[in-house]
Amino acid sequence: MNTQENNDFGKRDKAGGKPNRGAAMLGFARAGAAVALRAGGRLLAQAGRAAFRGTAIALRAFGKFSITTWRLASALDSALWRAVKLLARRLGEACLHALALIGQVFKSLILWLPTRTGRAYSALCGVAIVVCGLWIADLLREGDGIIEAGAGANRPPLDEADPILARIGGRYVHLSEIAAAAGAGGMLEPGEVLTEALAFERGLVESYVEQRLLARAAQRDGLHRTPMVLRRVNTARDRILAASLIKSRVDEEVTPETVKRYYREQRKIMQVGDEVRARHILVETEEAAQEIVAQLTAGDDFAQLARARSQDRATAPLGGEIGWFSRGIMARNFANVAFRTPVGDVAPPFQTEYGWHIVEVTGRRPTSAKPLAEVENEIEEFLRNEIIARLLSELEDENQVVYYRPETERSPTMAPLILPSDLREGDQGLGEQADG
Repeated sequence: MNTQENNDFGKRDKAGGKPNRGAAMLGFARAGAAVALRAGGRLLAQAGRAAFRGTAIALRAFGKFSITTWRLASALDSALWRAVKLLARRLGEACLHALALIGQVFKSLILWLPTRTGRAYSALCGVAIVVCGLWIADLLREGDGIIEAGAGANRPPLDEADPILARIGGRYVHLSEIAAAAGAGGMLEPGEVLTEALAFERGLVESYVEQRLLARAAQRDGLHRTPMVLRRVNTARDRILAASLIKSRVDEEVTPETVKRYYREQRKIMQVGDEVRARHILVETEEAAQEIVAQLTAGDDFAQLARARSQDRATAPLGGEIGWFSRGIMARNFANVAFRTPVGDVAPPFQTEYGWHIVEVTGRRPTSAKPLAEVENEIEEFLRNEIIARLLSELEDENQVVYYRPETERSPTMAPLILPSDLREGDQGLGEQADG
C-alpha cells in the first residue's frame, strides 16, 4: 500500500469518524494490479532478452558451422583435384613409358626376325597357325548343325525350290546334292532332270547317304589327314575346279550366235580355193631337215620317219598326218608351201616359228560348203578346243610355268600341229577338219 493512500485513508477516517472499506479495497486492488503489471513486464523483458540471446547464439553457431563446413569442403576438393591431376599425370607417364617400351620391343623384333633364330621361330609360328586353322576348319566342317527336337522333328521343312530328301544327323540333304553326286558319278544321262521319285527309285538317295556316312566315319578316324588321302582329295578337287572353269568359259563363249558367225566366215574361206591333205615332219635344225629329205629320196618311208624323228607329238604317232585343211586355217608360210606343192611331192624344207618342216602333199580337192547342221558339232568342238588352248596359254604365261624335262628326253619346241588353233593365222576364220 502506498503511503499517500494510507495518509488519505487516515484522514478520511479521522474526519468521518468511520473507515471507508470499499475504497480501501479498491485501492488495495489497484496497488496489486500495478505491482503485477510491473512484475509481468519485467518477466517479458527478461524472456525477450533471453530469446534474442539464444537466437543470436544459434545463428552464430550455424554461421560458424557453415563456414567451417565450406572451408573443409574446399580443402577436400582442392586435395581431391590435386590427387586427380597427380593420378592423370602418373597414368600419362605410364602410357608413354609403355609405348616407348612397345616401340623398343618392335624395333628389337624387327632386328631379330631376319636372324636365323627369328626365321625359325617365325616358321614354327606359321606352322602352328596353319595347323590350328586346319583343325578349326575340320571342326566346322564336321559340325553339321543342330536341329531342335520337337513334335514335328520327323517332318522336314518345306522347300519347293530344292526339296529335302534325307537327314544325316542335324543336316538336311537336298535334291540338288543328290543330282550333283549322280551327275559326277555318271548315273544321269546328259540333260536328264532328276526328280524326287526317280532319285529314290534308282537308289541314289541311299547311295549318297551311305557315302556321306562313310566319309564322316573316315574323318572321325583321321584318315582325311593322311598324306595319301590328302593327295587324292586335292587331285579330285583340282579336277573338279578345272572342269568347272572350262565349262564356265565354254558356256560363256560358245553360243549359237558364235557358231553361226564362225560358220559364215569359214564358208567364205572354203569357197576361195581347194583343200589340201598333207603330212609333215618337224625338226629343230635345217641340217636335220636336209638329212630327212635325203632319206626320203633314198626311198625311206615318210610315216616311219615321222614317227621316229618328228617333234610334233600330236601328228608323229599318225605318221605325220595332218588331214584336210584349207588355206585360211594354217599359218601363211605353211599354207603357201603346201598349196603350191603338187600331189605326191615333198616340198623343200622350210622354216616357221615352230621349227623346220618337211611337208608331203597327199591329196587335193575342191571346197564345198556343207550345211550348218552337218558341221555344227564340229565347229563347237573346235571352238571348245580353241578356248581351252587359249586359256591354258594365258595361265602358263601368267604363272611363268617352266618344265624341267630329263636331259635324255628331247623336248618338243612347238605345240601339236594338228590343233588348228596353233597354225591358224590371226582371226581369218575357222575351218572344219574332215577325215579324208
